[in-house]
This record gives sequence, structure tokens and C-alpha cells, in this order.
Amino acid sequence: MTEAPSADPTRIIWQQVFWQVPFLESSAVALLRHLAAQRHAPRLILEARADSVGVQYVIGSQARHASSVRRAIEQLATGSIVTSYPADEREDVDTVRAIRLSTDRRPLVAFDPAASARSVLTALTAVAPREELVLQVVLAERRTPRPAPPAPPSTTQSTAGKLFRGIDRAPSSEERAALGVKLAQHAFAATVRIGATATTAERRRTLLLGVASALGTADAPGVSLTVGTAKAEKFNRGETTAWWLGRAQTWNVAEVSHVLGWPITGPHDPPLPGQPAQHPRPLRPARFAEDGDRIVADATAPGASGQLGYGITDAMRHTWMLGPNGVGKSALMLSLICQDMAAGRGVVVIEPKDLVSDVLARIPTERRDDVVVLDPLDPEPVGINPLAGSRGQRWQVTADTLYGMFRALYGDGLGPRSADILRNALEVLARRDDASLVMLPLLLSNPGVRRSLTQHAMRDDPFAAGPFWSWFDSLSPDAAARVVGPLSNKVRPLLSPTLRAVLSQRRPRFNVREVLSDRKILLVPLHAGTLGPENAQLLAAVVIGELWQAIRERVTIPEAERAPVSIYIDEVQDYLRLPTDLADALATARSLKAGFHLAHQFRTQLPPAMLAAVEANARSRIVFQLGATDARAMAAGQSLLAPEDFSALGKYEIYAQLVRDNSVQPWASGRTMPPPPRCSDPDDIRARSRSRYGQPLSDIEAGFAELLNPPSERVSNRRRRSHPETASDADPNPDHVDDHDDAARSRRIRMRRAPGGRPDGDTRADDVDGDAPSSRSRRGGTSS
Repeated sequence: MTEAPSADPTRIIWQQVFWQVPFLESSAVALLRHLAAQRHAPRLILEARADSVGVQYVIGSQARHASSVRRAIEQLATGSIVTSYPADEREDVDTVRAIRLSTDRRPLVAFDPAASARSVLTALTAVAPREELVLQVVLAERRTPRPAPPAPPSTTQSTAGKLFRGIDRAPSSEERAALGVKLAQHAFAATVRIGATATTAERRRTLLLGVASALGTADAPGVSLTVGTAKAEKFNRGETTAWWLGRAQTWNVAEVSHVLGWPITGPHDPPLPGQPAQHPRPLRPARFAEDGDRIVADATAPGASGQLGYGITDAMRHTWMLGPNGVGKSALMLSLICQDMAAGRGVVVIEPKDLVSDVLARIPTERRDDVVVLDPLDPEPVGINPLAGSRGQRWQVTADTLYGMFRALYGDGLGPRSADILRNALEVLARRDDASLVMLPLLLSNPGVRRSLTQHAMRDDPFAAGPFWSWFDSLSPDAAARVVGPLSNKVRPLLSPTLRAVLSQRRPRFNVREVLSDRKILLVPLHAGTLGPENAQLLAAVVIGELWQAIRERVTIPEAERAPVSIYIDEVQDYLRLPTDLADALATARSLKAGFHLAHQFRTQLPPAMLAAVEANARSRIVFQLGATDARAMAAGQSLLAPEDFSALGKYEIYAQLVRDNSVQPWASGRTMPPPPRCSDPDDIRARSRSRYGQPLSDIEAGFAELLNPPSERVSNRRRRSHPETASDADPNPDHVDDHDDAARSRRIRMRRAPGGRPDGDTRADDVDGDAPSSRSRRGGTSS
């Protein structure tokens, strides 16, 4: 049975070579020396094929040697890429000429190898459409280095040589030295030819003459290149040509490097004719994406038909996306978000542009009821209550988390006195099940509200809360206004009508912890242009603070049961404010299965501490086109890419350095994929979110109004509960005081002493929810 051609180890396999840039002459000679030293001496056909598009470099070898040739080129010419080359794309030429050495006793030494290479490439690229020029070098038998023969040529010259050339004279010392230089290097029995395809013989002759002339720039004293005839059939089959009764000419490795047409260039030389742009440099990934990976981009390196990606476990080591506006960051985030949603993961998106709208148009059918749109501009907004905490969470943790959020927002702008007042106020509110941020200014400015809210804290903590609030109550109205003023201007923005509808709902229908426990999709459009930059930052800070606390609570869950959650923050410099050190937070989040994807435009946007934290902890990096400063920073510390590579990237083109199996991979080039098609109606998704988690704005505002105008039933109810015949043994209201306790009655009488308050003897019960001022106006002066 005849073996299939595809299995024939002797058939010629063609491969295309994309040479490294820059390609130094020393690198080319080192590669040729390696090939010349191979004992198995595979026949190699090296071609530079030029058409109107550019110059392609192909190499032919027997199938059994193809992999070793590829490996040698990629490892010795670091950065070069070898790919398969279909044989049917290698077209035959019409006219061929042979290039020969005028003598084999002197070396061909180019005075300026880079200039000679430029001349050859200039001649090759003189072709017009539907024309082709090919420079071919066939490397056959190898020659090992050897010294020049000691005897005069007259005694060592062959009979055939004497017959055809005459008896050679004895060489001079200079000639012997030149011969020694030629023989001292590894060499090949080589055949050099040029071929052309064009519409007319005259045009073919002109093209071939131009290449032959360019090759002549490598001529040296005593040796030159000559042009002779050759057969097109042998050229097209890549066969060698025998010279002088079977002896092929000997070309050492340096001489061969001058006639290959390879793009020899230095690091600062201008681009060569017919070559692809030096920048951005294509880089093949060390590993392609596998099944189940999150796909980042299609690989763009020649011959790289796979994709760049990384697994969700590796994504928990955080991802940094860097690039100016308009390069494709949002499209990449959209693609990753869609992949996370399709995989059923919890997702958080916080961004100020149009990304949320794009996500809402691509919600999978099975996830449409999982979406929570926390939009402060919605008529029925979804709300959160940062004072609510979580079930079983100590109130101290809730207060400390919210205090850390203020500290992250204002830093040193929150002075010592304001910080002290804020911390004590938050601790008072965090003790209550129905507290919200809207009660904070009432606590600080309304004596009646403050007395009813603080009595529980003062009773439970007589060492810290008791003395603090006693001091605060002792302040005159003017003094209280002065000490509270600096804090008030920081709290007041949170209570603007837009933000308080979201951040101050006393009993919201959504808790951020559901993103982690129930794998919800939380979308937070910041609308900086409508909300204003300060309000957008405040909203993001509170949401991220709540999210961070929920992440920290996962420490009580076994690691195997922590479902990964992906968090996307665009313009991270404006919106990432954590109530703790960012570097520590990112390190902790990794083990708690929360992966941050942080995007922004340029490095100097980030404060130094934030930049250091991101550089140290965001192990996967995806870089789009960069400016000069950022490009230099990214190129530092590695040798694969130059700053010009990062600066030359086009739209949607990236360099990615991804974590795979807990190991950072080398940089690879790619092009991000277009977003998936739209599959959902954004209005429908918003309506679903609104119906499940939102509350009408009118109801929210009515709840706030109750703090100032409580319903009369609450007063009567509390009066009935205070009667000894109806009061329960265990009053569920921690602020309730039994009026039949004489000491308690005395305390309540003293607490009523306020400017404009009732006389000392008035024993009517105060409203424990902080509604005493309105209660007084409603009940008038009626005695108890």
C-alpha cells in the first residue's frame, strides 16, 4: 500500500518566518552557524518572496526536519515566529538567474551589512501588482571550519582544475590570510538564485538586474558576485545546482547572510522596505485559552489561531485595564461581564458612562430576574442602608465600616473633633434596627431627637458614650453649631434629595450581600454628568464600602463554598474608596473569591498609594494604546516590548499579561472581540429590578417625613404599652422606659428640659423615635 503524501517524511514542508525586530547581523550569523553545524545536514531552501504587498520569508525543508528548524529559528532568533505556509501559495517564477562567487579563495565581506540588506530589499520591492521577485538560497552539504592549506596550490590543485583554469600560482601571504578567514567559519555548499515573474521578458530582466546589482553591494576586494543562467524548473522545485564536475560553491555563514535578503537592522534604524511595521510587535501567547476560560482577545501574532484568556480562579487575583478614551476598554469589560453573567456568577458594575446600558441590553434570559439596577435617578429607586449591617453582625462593625467610608472619602479633611463626633453618632445609630443616614443630622442638631436616640447608648456605655453625649448636651446652641459645622458639610451631600432616596432608605428591599449569596447582578450607573461628580463619588463610596464589608463577612464561609464574584469599576481613580488600605483589601479579596477589574486612562490619575497597590496586587494586566510616559513605565523591567510597541497599538489592540495557574505569563498581543449581540430589552430589565427591589420615591420621602411628623398612633401606642396592665414583661424597644419606675420617670422629666421645652413637672412620655418636638406641637399644653 502506498503511503499517503502527507505522511512522507522526505516531502518538502514550507514554513513562513516573521523575523524579530530589530534583527541584528550577529543574530542572523549565529542562527546560520547553528544550522551549518548540524550533523544530519538537512537541505534547507530559504526564500525572500516579494510582491506588491511586501516581502515574505519562507523556508522549505523535509517534513522530518520541519519542527527542529522551527524550534531553532524561534529559540536562536528570539522573538521570531515561524508558521505554516501553504505550498499552493508558493507560485512558480518564469525567469531565473544564478548568483555566483567570482572566487572561492576570498571571503565576501559586506562593508555595511545593514545598508546592503536595505539595498536588496529596495530592489525586491520594486515590483508592481501581479509581479513577483524571489531571492532563493539552497543550503546543502555542510563544511566545517579548517585552516588554509599549507602547501602551494600547484601541488594540491586537482587535475581538472589545472585542465580548465591552468596551474595556479603560489598565493601571497595576504591571499593566504584571506583564504584563512573564509575557511575559518562554518560553511555550506550553497546555490544562490534570483527569479522573477512579470508580463514581459524585458520587465523580468529589469527586475532581476536590479536585485543582482543590490547584491553586489556586498562585493569585497578580490571577490564579487556574478550573474549566470539557471533553469526555472530547478528553482521552482528548490533543487541544488552542481558546479565544475559536481562541486557546488562554498559559502561560509557570513557570506550567506549577505545574500538572503533578511531584514538585518539595528535597534534605532529606520524601517526597511517591504517589512511590516516594527511596532507594535506581535507576540504569541505562551498558552492559549482553554475551555471554560474567560476570553480576553483573539491572538494576533502570526500563526497564532487561538485566543488569550484566563480562568475565573486566576481572575480573583484582579485585573488592571489601562488605556485612554476610545481604545476599547469598555468593549472589553462588556465582553467579560457577559461571560460572567452567562456562567451564572455574581457581578458588580460601577461606571459613569454607558456600560450599564450596554449590559442591560445583553442579559441572558435565565438571569433577567437577577439584575438589580441601583440608579439614583430612577422614579422608584433601589436603595441600600449602610447602617443596617447584616443579620448577626455586631453594631460596632457596622459603625466602624461606615466611619471608614467617611475617612476614605475625606482623609485629613475629617479633623479630630469631627471624627470623634462622627464615630459616636454612627455608633448610636448603628444600635437601632430602623436607623438610616438621614437621622445623622437630626441627631446632631435636634436636642429632642438626640436625647431619645442617645439614652440607650449612654445607659449601655457609661464610660465612653455617656460622658461624650453629656458633654455634647451641655453645649450651648451656638457652641454645638460651631463644633458640628465642619462635619455637617461632609454629611449634607449624602442627604441631597437624589442620594438620600438611595442611601437612606430605612428598610430597603435589597441588601448588597445578595450579590455574593444569591449571585445577583448589581449595576450602578453613576451618571456623573447628571448627578454631579461629588454625588457620583459619594454613591460609589457607599456602595463599595457595603460591598467590601459583605466580602469580609465571607471569612465565615468555607473556602470551597465561596462562589466567585466579579467586580468592575471604570474610572477607578474617582470611585474606588475603600474603608481600609487598598493593598490589604485587594490581597484579602483574592482569598475571599472577589476579583476586581479596575480600569482607567493613565497611570498618573491614580494617587501614589493606589497606584502602588494596583501594581502589586492586580496580577493580570491588559494594556491598550498608551501615551509616551505610560509606555515607558510599562516597558520597564522586561525586554520583549519597547515603549514604541505600547504606543503603536491601534483601537481594540492590546498587550495582555495574564495569570494562568497562579503564574504570570509573558506579554502576548491580541485584538479584543466585538461585544455579543443584544438579547434583552433594557426597559424590561429595569422594570423587573424596580418591581422587586425598588420603592416609590413618594413613599421614601414620606418615611423621612415621619421622623419629623410621627403619626399620633405611635404616641398612643407607646402610652398604652407603658401602662402596667398592658406592658409586656420584655419590652422589645430598647429605648422604652417604664414610666412606673420612679428613677426612670425622674430621668425622663430631666430630659425634657430643653430650650422652649415643657416645665420640669411635665411627666408626659416623650416619643422614643426622636419625634419629641413635633409631639409637643401636636399635644399643645395639655397636662398628663
